[in-house]
Amino acid sequence: MIVLFDADVPVHYGFMFLAGGDEYPDLGDTWAGQQNGLAGAATPGVLSMITGLHTGRVPLRIEWHATAPEPGAGWEEIVDVPFTPPSVDMCVQSFQDSFDVRLPGTGPLRARYCAAGMDAARDADTVMSEEPTVDRYLLQLWPDEQAAETIVRQTSGIAAYWHGVARETPPAAEHSGEDRDDGGHGNWGEGNQEDRYDAWAWGDRPPSDRLRQLGGNVLGVAQHHRDLLDVFDGWDPAVQRAAARWLARRAFEVAGMDEIGWVRPALTAMDRGEPLPEPFTSPEAVFPLLWTGFNGSGPVPFDASQGARHRPSFAVPALFAAVNDDPLEAVVDAFSHAEATCEGQAHDLLTGLRSRFPFPD
Repeated sequence: MIVLFDADVPVHYGFMFLAGGDEYPDLGDTWAGQQNGLAGAATPGVLSMITGLHTGRVPLRIEWHATAPEPGAGWEEIVDVPFTPPSVDMCVQSFQDSFDVRLPGTGPLRARYCAAGMDAARDADTVMSEEPTVDRYLLQLWPDEQAAETIVRQTSGIAAYWHGVARETPPAAEHSGEDRDDGGHGNWGEGNQEDRYDAWAWGDRPPSDRLRQLGGNVLGVAQHHRDLLDVFDGWDPAVQRAAARWLARRAFEVAGMDEIGWVRPALTAMDRGEPLPEPFTSPEAVFPLLWTGFNGSGPVPFDASQGARHRPSFAVPALFAAVNDDPLEAVVDAFSHAEATCEGQAHDLLTGLRSRFPFPD
């Protein structure tokens, strides 16, 4: 086995390519007519690879094998496709980045694309430069004259979604050139890759420009509370800020942290719009204190029974979300973290939110 590439790849819109030169094909064409939608090989000389993460870094390793390797037990998604590279000099490409990859040979190959953590990465949506990666990927290549497309393993919901998209997309020859709805400019089916992503991410209606540009957990909230996002977006900034603070406080109450001596000053500072005091300099500074305590106070109490959620770990990010400079992002992220904190009590959280803040009839 030869390792051809092993590094983090910056992605945007959740895809990568293995291609020659500066080729940048329509993503939909690469999987059109296939059974799987994770590894697209329908465009000659190009291999597309879908990621769970929308924006950020994903680890990708590319291996060359003399013969077929055994499918790895640690991979949740595995698909095999036939692939014939146009030359030994190839590139891993994403939205704006390119990395050279030199193959030991060409000719017909089988390409095995393996993934793990796709659903978690979809929920995370974005990984900032200082944050750990969520999903990971492996591409294995080996000579095979009789390679056929196969879904070896499927676990995640997002993989099932993209497999369905591929099956519903007619082969590129059926929607190419003059027959294409877009006049041959690279769209496919009911829209291009960005349109297709929007339909998955935002549901039955497009978001406002304000929501589309929002960072944080907005897409995670959109998956389960699309209407709620529009409500948040319609509030004025003062209401957004007040709701974010209420959600953070509710998360701390449910986590049993609101009456802890070293926590109360942080909640008071949040309510007053003041900088958070020590030790709330960052989530990373606070997390260890949940287990060890602060200044000899002892750990934060929680239900340690088997399977119990460690609610304090979910409440802390709600506080930092509530003090975000952007009041809309503050309320969206505070809701996301408060809902996670209130697992099993989410209905009560929504009921309380509706009783305190303006909602349409």
